[in-house]
Amino acid sequence: MSTLSNVINIITMIVMVLLLLGGAILMATRRAEHGRGSVLGMIGCVVLLVGVVINGVYILMAPELIRSLGFAQYGPIALVMNLLSLLIQVSGTGLLIFAVIARRNPPQQAAQQSRQAQHAQQGWPQQQPEWQQGPQQGYQQGPQPGYQQGPQQQPGWQPQQQPPFGEGQPPAHG
Repeated sequence: MSTLSNVINIITMIVMVLLLLGGAILMATRRAEHGRGSVLGMIGCVVLLVGVVINGVYILMAPELIRSLGFAQYGPIALVMNLLSLLIQVSGTGLLIFAVIARRNPPQQAAQQSRQAQHAQQGWPQQQPEWQQGPQQGYQQGPQPGYQQGPQQQPGWQPQQQPPFGEGQPPAHG
């Protein structure tokens, strides 16, 4: 019966290791989009992975420890290992929960950050959009000579048109 138990424990360890490694890798690839949440999730997966390995080694060594030490001396070791396992499981699960509720980067900011990271890795100079560039980029502030300045408006906006005389206006009292 103990060999069947060991086989089940080994299969469980392998599945958990693969699951946690896959989770850590996925979170690493999504770090630019999810920011802090992804980092917390990666750390949580690594903590749980360490816990799985420690528990697996302990479970496989437990029968030998009981044979060599006896039940009386094995009790304190089992208590310490169970407390260590509890601490690892709680901290790893807590990190995964915090990763889920952590604030995410806005999509456009994440895309801009990933583009800037790609440019930085490739050695390209970082360029700001024109609306963010100030006078340090050679743009002059204020109206240009010969330019007639009209009402300021944002690109794509149309000025509101006034209704013709008499329409939509209250009658004048005089």
